[in-house]
Amino acid sequence: MDDLTYWAIADRDIEIQNPVTDRKLRLLDGYCDIRDGLSVFDIGCGKAWVMRQWAERHAIEGVGVDINPRFIEFARRTTPARGRLTFHSRSMEGFIVEPASYDVVMCLGATQAIGDIPSAVDWMVSAAKPGGSIVLGCITLRHQPEVPRGEILPLDVTQVIGVIERHGAEVSATISASEADYERFESHRRHSTLAWGRENAGHPDHADVLARSRANWMMYLKTIRPLLGWTIFVARKPG
Repeated sequence: MDDLTYWAIADRDIEIQNPVTDRKLRLLDGYCDIRDGLSVFDIGCGKAWVMRQWAERHAIEGVGVDINPRFIEFARRTTPARGRLTFHSRSMEGFIVEPASYDVVMCLGATQAIGDIPSAVDWMVSAAKPGGSIVLGCITLRHQPEVPRGEILPLDVTQVIGVIERHGAEVSATISASEADYERFESHRRHSTLAWGRENAGHPDHADVLARSRANWMMYLKTIRPLLGWTIFVARKPG
């Protein structure tokens, strides 16, 4: 089964596709000073929960890009009360955005759409207007392993802040997933894939989906839970 279909199954029962609660995500309203008239760009928007919530309450202009057409289809199902949102089902490769054109540039858990974290930060800072907000959510290293594992580990929180600052933006706030937040998120995905398996016992990709689900679950339990966290960084571009 291809990656896009697998993640559509794993995320079928959740709208917030990151390991944080709606209460924590609403902190972004104040940190980014969300108000009428702002323009927002969301990289790897998925079902675009944050931007859709903003557009319910504020007359924003938002653009979301995601490679998964099922997530974009979900995001398009409702018309927000106040804002106007446009969604593109495609990769970020070759997507043209004029420099300094958005008040808020956001990427929650999808830096791979641009490349690594430095590449994503560089793109986001370039796309933000002077004085605009950059919102980056990514896996972060919480604890160094006692024995070096021999693989490249994610950056820790201070290292990510260093990357953002080297690109000329100042971090003003962080929002971190708790262990319970992450466990809930991964449990939703595990539960959804097992439910899909029971409902589709004769599907040709049945064994593949269940094997992948178990591998992801074990990776969470063995690696993410003891070592890694998930953090949103809010920064401001000078100007």
